[in-house]
Amino acid sequence: MPVKVLFIASEDEENLSVRYPAAALLRAGHTVEIAPFSVPEDTERVLKQIHRFRPDLVAVSMAFQSRALPFFDLIRKIRKNNAACHITAGGHFPTFEYRKILEMKIGINSIIRFEGEQALVELAEFLDGKRKISDISNLVFWVGKMIVENRVIDEFPDLDALPFPVRNDHPQVRLGENFATLVSSRGCWHAACSYCCIGAFHAKKPGKRHALRSPENIAKEIAWLYHKQGVRLFQFHDDNFLLPKERDSIARLDALMAALDAEKVDVSTTAFLIKARPDSITPNVATRLWRLGVAGVFLGVENATDSGLFALIRGSQADDIERAFGLLRQNNIAVTYNLLIFHPDAMLDEINDNLLFIRNHPGYPFDFGRAEIVAGSPLEKRLVRDGLIKGSWPNWDYRIMDPAVEQMFRINLATFRVPGSGYAKLAHTLIALSYRAAVVRRLYSGPVAKELADETTELVTKGNTFVLDQILKMYALTARLVSKKDIDDLAASIHDGSKDLIRQADALSQRLDRLQQVERKFRKTGVPGEVQFSTVLRKIFRI
Repeated sequence: MPVKVLFIASEDEENLSVRYPAAALLRAGHTVEIAPFSVPEDTERVLKQIHRFRPDLVAVSMAFQSRALPFFDLIRKIRKNNAACHITAGGHFPTFEYRKILEMKIGINSIIRFEGEQALVELAEFLDGKRKISDISNLVFWVGKMIVENRVIDEFPDLDALPFPVRNDHPQVRLGENFATLVSSRGCWHAACSYCCIGAFHAKKPGKRHALRSPENIAKEIAWLYHKQGVRLFQFHDDNFLLPKERDSIARLDALMAALDAEKVDVSTTAFLIKARPDSITPNVATRLWRLGVAGVFLGVENATDSGLFALIRGSQADDIERAFGLLRQNNIAVTYNLLIFHPDAMLDEINDNLLFIRNHPGYPFDFGRAEIVAGSPLEKRLVRDGLIKGSWPNWDYRIMDPAVEQMFRINLATFRVPGSGYAKLAHTLIALSYRAAVVRRLYSGPVAKELADETTELVTKGNTFVLDQILKMYALTARLVSKKDIDDLAASIHDGSKDLIRQADALSQRLDRLQQVERKFRKTGVPGEVQFSTVLRKIFRI
C-alpha cells in the first residue's frame, strides 16, 4: 500500500534536497507532496496542507541551522495536531546534531543522517510493514530511553541512477526567464574550509568526498527542462562546478557541450549561472564557460587576503582571485562574490586590504559578513576548543579575538544587519541585477542589451561605493567609544541610501524585463533584435 509522504522545506526555488528523495519515493510507488516553509508566516498554510493530505510520514528538511528554531516550533504544532504520523528530520544540521534534536522531545520520531533517497524509501517500507526499523540506513531513533543509530551508508549513490528531481508543473520565472536549478555533483573536492560542514558530511565515505554525474546524464535533465518546460536559465548549485585540474574541467565542459548538442539543446538560447573557486578559472576554462552559455559566476572569493584565505583554510591565494576576475571579465561573464571579513583571527590590517579590494573592483556586486558556526564544521570545533564560543545552541555566537574587529562586528550587527536596514535587500538586488543584465546580453545580444549592461555596471559601482563608505564609517568607530547616536546615525545612513539605490535598481530591472518581453514577442514573428535598432520602438516600449 502506498505511503503518503509530505516534505517540508524552504522553497524559495525548487529545493533539490527534497525533490531528489521525493522522486525516489515516487519511483517506489508512494504518494508525495511538498509543503514550502520559507518563513514562519507559512506555518498555517503548512498545517492546513497536512490536515488535507493526512500524511503517514512527514519529512522535514532542516538544511540551515539559522532557521532551526522556526522549524522546531512548526514540528511541535504538527505533533500536537497529528498524533499518529511519523515525523523524521534530515539535512546538514540534523546530521550532526541528531542527538540534541531527539533529546528535545518535540515530537520527532527519527532523524535521517546524510543523504536521504535510500533511507526515506526504506522508512516508507517500514511504515508499510515491509521492513524492520533496524534495517533502515542512516536512521537514528528512540527505543525506550535509548537513542539507536543504524548503519550509515559510507559511499555516494550512483548519481546517474537517481531519478531526476520532482519538478513543478510550470517552471519558476527568475530574472525574467523560465528558470530551474540543478546539480552536477555532490560533495566538494576541497572539503576543508573552516566554516563549511561538507567535508565532515562526507568524511565517512572512503576515497574522494566528491561524486560526479556524467555529462550525458546532466544533458538529459537539461534537455527535458528545455524542451518540455521551456527553461532557458539554469542555475547549478554545485559548490564547485569546475574540477581541481584544468584538463579535467576542459574535458568535462567539452563533453557537456557535446551531450547538449546531441540532445538538441541550442546553447545560444540558454544561460547558466554557476559557482566556482578562483583557482579553477584559467584562460581555456573561461572561454569554454562562455561557449557553454555561462552568464554569471558566483566566485568563491571569501577573503581577498592571503592571511584571511589561510585562516579560513581556503587552499587558494589572493593572486588567484585577481586572475579569475580578469579572465571572466574578458569573456563578458558577470562575477559576484562574498567577503568574510570577520572571522576569529581577523585583524584591522586584513580588513583594510579587503576594503581596498572592494574599492579596486567597483563594478562587481558583493556581500560581506562573518564566518558563521555550522554544526560539524572545523570552525565549530576550533571555537569550542579555544573557548571563544558563546550564546546558546543552536544559534551559537562567538568572540573575535582582536577587540577592535570584535567591536566593528558588533557595530555591523547594530547597523547593517538590523531588521529593515535595507542593506541585505540592496546586496541581493544588485547581485540579481548584475546577473539579469548578463543574461539579457547573452540571450538578446544587441546595442540596447549592451547599453543596459553598462548602466547596470554604473549602478553597481554607485552602490558599492555607497556600501564601502558606510563600512569605512563603521571602521572609524572602532577608534573611539561609540555612542547610541553614532549607531543611530550610521543605521539611518545605511537605510536611506539603500532604499534609494534599491529604487534605482528596480527601475533598471523593469527596463530589462520589458526588453526581454518585447524581444521574445518579436522573435516569434521572425524579427529578433528589431526593437534594439529602433528609437521609436524603444520609446513605445519604454526601454
